[in-house]
Amino acid sequence: MILYVEGQDDKEEELNANLPSLVQEQEVKKQKLDAKQSFTQPPPRYTEASLVKALEEKGIGRPSTYSPTITTILERRYIEKIQKQLSPTELGRIVNNLLIENFSDIINVEFTAKMENEFDQIAEGNENWKHTIRTFYTPFEKVVEKVEKELEHVELVEEVSDVPCEKCGKMMVIKYGKYGKFLACPGYPECKNAKPLVETIEVPCPKCGAKVQIRKTKKKRNYYICENNPKSCDYISWNKPKPGEKWEEPEEKPELEETKKKTKTKRKTTAKKKTSVKGRKK
Repeated sequence: MILYVEGQDDKEEELNANLPSLVQEQEVKKQKLDAKQSFTQPPPRYTEASLVKALEEKGIGRPSTYSPTITTILERRYIEKIQKQLSPTELGRIVNNLLIENFSDIINVEFTAKMENEFDQIAEGNENWKHTIRTFYTPFEKVVEKVEKELEHVELVEEVSDVPCEKCGKMMVIKYGKYGKFLACPGYPECKNAKPLVETIEVPCPKCGAKVQIRKTKKKRNYYICENNPKSCDYISWNKPKPGEKWEEPEEKPELEETKKKTKTKRKTTAKKKTSVKGRKK
């Protein structure tokens, strides 16, 4: 039985038509050379959706554990969400390196997937849970004791900023809090001075040439604003400014928290006035 794939002969004829007739050892002259340079691009960072998909493909976790896992590493500041992408923080990199260095047998995809399968066997009544836990925990406990002794001598060095403390004069250090990085005095508890850390970029404000600050909304989304806003410049944008670009007023731009509060206050005041007027009419 002979199978015929429709369109196959047409493709071969088209390919042969583009090639000139050649003979063996014929000298071919160069007519044109297209030089192209390409660089290997790193894989894109995970989003919550793509991370869950990867966990499912590798057999790690279960649907009930995906959301708590992502929430936990976000709350512990191991990762941060930047425009929907999950990016590791400096703390996350340090913790990851320590775990890989000391628990290489556990911090890997194969081990996690294997444990998930063993837990399923326990749930189905095919495996004794005490035996599974004993097999894992006996060698694990010894490794933990060894690592704890080694980490007693490890000191986490705080990142020192170039901002002096207004109260005691010491150079403030960068720390992590619930809402991200902030500046704190190293003289705590004698000096309890602390303030937000203002991050800036090298590209100047496209409108007035001043420094551009990076700020975050309550939903952790970055936006860019001139340090002179709102005093003498109104530059504010979701997009990072590029060197030499001409700034045009965007259709949609971030709204400052102060403006939102004022708008809410005005609405409440207007609502109260309307209520009082109605009460008088009655």
